Amino acid sequence: MVILTNSAKQSHKNAYPLVVDLDGTLVHTDLLHESVLRLVRDKPYLVVLIPFWLLGGRAKLKKRLAGHVVLDVIALPYNLELIDWLEKQRTLGRKLVLCTAADLSIAQSISDHLELFDEVLASDGTDNLAGKHKAHMLSCKYGVNQFDYIGNSPVDLAVWGRARQGIVVNGSSVLVKKASVLTEIEHVIPSPGVSLTTWFKLFRIHQWIKNLLLFIPLLAAHQVTTADTWIQLVMAFLSFGLCASAVYVANDLLDLESDRKHPRKRYRPFASGHVPVWMGVVCVPVLILSSIFLAQFAGGSFLSWLL
Repeated sequence: MVILTNSAKQSHKNAYPLVVDLDGTLVHTDLLHESVLRLVRDKPYLVVLIPFWLLGGRAKLKKRLAGHVVLDVIALPYNLELIDWLEKQRTLGRKLVLCTAADLSIAQSISDHLELFDEVLASDGTDNLAGKHKAHMLSCKYGVNQFDYIGNSPVDLAVWGRARQGIVVNGSSVLVKKASVLTEIEHVIPSPGVSLTTWFKLFRIHQWIKNLLLFIPLLAAHQVTTADTWIQLVMAFLSFGLCASAVYVANDLLDLESDRKHPRKRYRPFASGHVPVWMGVVCVPVLILSSIFLAQFAGGSFLSWLL
């Protein structure tokens, strides 16, 4: 029986490159989603071309977006806990590889900024380096079970199935269990999660207090016992609040970069990456439609005032 010393174990471990995913792993956001938002804000006249770019595949779409928008990689919400861990691994002599489905130009800019990775592998406008494609490429480059992989989502299961060891970042307990079946999980960095308080901050519920002004006429007219009027005012109150929240969410999505440069606003849900930007994109129309629906029950000409 051969017993390895700690130094020998580390030397053996260093022989395997440590491959790191980008979206949702190294950064608390999805760069494709952010690129689309940036295009909507800066060059809305090009948004109609997105479906045509997508016809050429996701890799082509990412290449086109990267050619029209420039993301501020310095201000991105990096996973500082992961970066700290990677820096320790690099100090121990491990080779670090950034491997992502994001476009190569963005991945290279992030690598240059962090000065942490020895190699960058990314989508090149033709091949979308994700899931099975990433697993195949890494297996061909390093060999099956000849690399360790850090990922965050179910699509990474295909890669963990070819890796020697895995590290799960921002993944659910279910994902950790599934990955454990495929490879040895060396380390887990849990997700901070999204609490109810986070959603309250996102929707600026505290700002709804302004809408209490709607009830002043009711009190002034001494109609506090009129049930129908109360129902209409409550509907109006909620409708105004939901409409305002839709505006707050949309504003936060379009101001990501400026918020991240602000000492206080950088902790907002979207800017910090605690809430994915795609959720915000979904929330805006849902909030607006909900607001319009409730306005139907407010009576009078409230809907026209709301619009």
